[in-house]
Amino acid sequence: MPMTPFFNPTGFLTEGIYTLVILVFCLLVYFKTKEIYDLTKHNGIKYFRYAFLFFGLAYASRLILYIMMISNRIFFDEFMPRRATMPLSNLFVAYFSTLAILYMTYSSIWKKIESEHFLTFSNIVAMIVAAMAFIFRSPFLVSLIQLLLLIVTVIVGVKTYSNHKKKTKIRALYFLIAGFWLINLLFLEPGRFLPFEFKVGFQIISLFVFIAIYYKISKWVK
Repeated sequence: MPMTPFFNPTGFLTEGIYTLVILVFCLLVYFKTKEIYDLTKHNGIKYFRYAFLFFGLAYASRLILYIMMISNRIFFDEFMPRRATMPLSNLFVAYFSTLAILYMTYSSIWKKIESEHFLTFSNIVAMIVAAMAFIFRSPFLVSLIQLLLLIVTVIVGVKTYSNHKKKTKIRALYFLIAGFWLINLLFLEPGRFLPFEFKVGFQIISLFVFIAIYYKISKWVK
């Protein structure tokens, strides 16, 4: 997912609103699936929920930095060099968003691999990606790694549910999630130059895709 940009007065409002709305919908998905998990204790649902929780934490990391920067710019100017805030924020965003992708993958293959091993592996991978985001300060590099992980997630998810009675709905859900992530990785990357109107347009499209994800999950858990 996109890294956190430097404070930009022009784009702050739209970025802040977009980030907040995605965060809210991530939490809605997490709590919406709580009841069905409590009833079934299904591990696939548990890790699916955690994926959205981590995704929400990634966006929360961005939102917290936005709020801090707009509410107390003197703090950043006097006590913390602004050039240091982006790598620090990128570290948390990269860590949580990478975990989200890996947990999404594990929600489909948990029967085949012991959770202890996979979750240890997931944390190691997420920490490596986070360290790369912090050291190299390259959103493109992180986006490329996450794009590869996302492709693997979609392939695993579609293949796992190829013989499932709800395969059409589940495939649609995975493709929607992939579509949302691709829009964020390819078009909403803060370092990518796009006219303001185009970026707002892609943010609106991204929001509609995520609303569709929430709608499908809401129908799925009924």
